Amino acid sequence: MQIVKEAIEYHIPHIPTTILMSLTAWFVIFVFFILAVRKISLIPSGLQNFFEMIFEGIFNLADEIIGNEAKKYYPLFLGIFFFIFVSNILGIVPGLISPTGNINVPISLAIIVFIYYNLQGFVKYKIGYLKHFIVPGLPVWMFPVNILIFFIEIISQFVRPFSLSLRLFCNVFAKETLLGVLGVLVITFFSLPGLLKSIVIMPVFLRPFIIILAVLIGLVQALIFLILSIIYVGGAVKSEH
Repeated sequence: MQIVKEAIEYHIPHIPTTILMSLTAWFVIFVFFILAVRKISLIPSGLQNFFEMIFEGIFNLADEIIGNEAKKYYPLFLGIFFFIFVSNILGIVPGLISPTGNINVPISLAIIVFIYYNLQGFVKYKIGYLKHFIVPGLPVWMFPVNILIFFIEIISQFVRPFSLSLRLFCNVFAKETLLGVLGVLVITFFSLPGLLKSIVIMPVFLRPFIIILAVLIGLVQALIFLILSIIYVGGAVKSEH
């Protein structure tokens, strides 16, 4: 079944549309950051104040979950949040699509987070990082239980990238499809004669509400991905089991 998408096809040699939209998302982020710091001041206002509030919220969340070590992971968390959020809402612009609506982008992001937090765990604890996957303090005679728990934890670790990516992909894909269908209905509305317009008039008025809903979904999904990434990094580098 062919899925209707409210977007135009970009035929640029050797650059897939998803890559182009991903680069567009980073370009939008770069432009807004430049505008925010263009007239930076000790008393923030406008875009500078907006971004400082977002930064402070992400930093406080990371500090609360990870602790004092969170500062070294700030760039990762900021990049994840802004890229996913901008990518999610890019699809509401006519002619553009959300790169996160392509399963390859969420999977790539999830794999990056998966590799990163496990590497950070091994860098900090060396081989002792494997102790995170067992229950410490169990009696020796319960060693088989720890072996079972270890394998269950390893399996759960590899499930995390799939759960992260599928959650993001499914929500954004549903939003993209809904906006695409509404776009086709709006075009049909203006091409229909007479009373037939009343059948499809609702999509015209529903569209602004769907766009607002799409922005909210994009924000929520970016926050969920961010929070889970912080939790995974915190679980890998914190001293407590």
